[in-house]
Amino acid sequence: MRQYLFILLLVGFLSNARANVVASDTSVPNKTITVVQRTVPTPKISKNIVVDANNRYVGFNTSYLLQQLMPFNAIPIQQNMYGITYRKYRENKGCRISMGANLTDLNEDIQWLGFRIDRDRRKMINNHWLYFYGAGGGFEVFQNPEKTVFFVETEVNLVGQLHWGVEYKINQVMSLSMECQGTLKLGSNSSLVMRPPTVITAHFNVN
Repeated sequence: MRQYLFILLLVGFLSNARANVVASDTSVPNKTITVVQRTVPTPKISKNIVVDANNRYVGFNTSYLLQQLMPFNAIPIQQNMYGITYRKYRENKGCRISMGANLTDLNEDIQWLGFRIDRDRRKMINNHWLYFYGAGGGFEVFQNPEKTVFFVETEVNLVGQLHWGVEYKINQVMSLSMECQGTLKLGSNSSLVMRPPTVITAHFNVN
């Protein structure tokens, strides 16, 4: 009889101990993890930086083509812009080299010859339009169309020039531009010349 009582007491003691362990486990509070969302500010893109920076362009004067289609667009030789322009940019700043020449219709003598190097800066207006401006220097040689012997009665001038204009970006490869020029000539025929935006230049990305 005593053995049975001892076994019952032992079983009851073990049952109480197990109940206390379960109760202590269930009494641990649940921890709640709160996720805090942080707003990352969107960086602002300055309009001063052109999207296609660090690119090179070759431009061609379209007047010679347009004169064939629309003769009323003819421009006097001494007012003509440069035929070929090379531009290279680092972000919104760069340089450009321009050169050009005009020949007579009869004997192919050079009537006008020009070379210029400019510093250029451009800024975006929107996704397609931008404006540009800059300054540079070079030389121009102009011969009177009435003469037939090259470098007889010829004007040779050093030029300092300011330019400003607008450019329309058609796509990643091609764009069109027009510009005004204020030119100071020093030499055979020193003068101050204002050239209106009468020439359209087609530019092509050569990267």
